[in-house]
Amino acid sequence: MNEITKPATTDAAQRKIVHITAKPGSGDAMRAALLALEAPTRLEEGCSGFTFFQSLSAPEHFLLIEEFASAAALALHMQLPHTQAFFARDLVAGIAPVAKDWLS
Repeated sequence: MNEITKPATTDAAQRKIVHITAKPGSGDAMRAALLALEAPTRLEEGCSGFTFFQSLSAPEHFLLIEEFASAAALALHMQLPHTQAFFARDLVAGIAPVAKDWLS
């Protein structure tokens, strides 16, 4: 019996869910920086979603969900001026991927 397999996608859609920790005392500044990043990112070709949530009990903790049509679109996003400006603000203490099993 012949098995039909789906060809491997070399540039599949990308969904990244990450926990961002702001440097101590910079929760408000991180929220402002993420808001400034959110609007232009959503206008990017290839961006199908970009949103974040801030913890009510720990204001330096954020959950970021970003979705791009391809790895190339995500890579381009990382090089754009508004993304570079976000990182230049030097507010990030850490970024860690959220385990997919946590979501199920």
